[in-house]
Amino acid sequence: MADICKTDLQKVISYLDEAAKLYDALPMQKCKCRAHMINQLTTKLKSKLNDKK
Repeated sequence: MADICKTDLQKVISYLDEAAKLYDALPMQKCKCRAHMINQLTTKLKSKLNDKK
């Protein structure tokens, strides 16, 4: 599997953080759940990013 460079991973994390904020601002419960799942994914990606350093 191909490696992802650090800057690309940072950009993906940034986009996902923005998406989570958007979903969290919406009133529907399914959007809140989606925001939670995105936050869990970004936490995992951030830990992978810190492991690469």
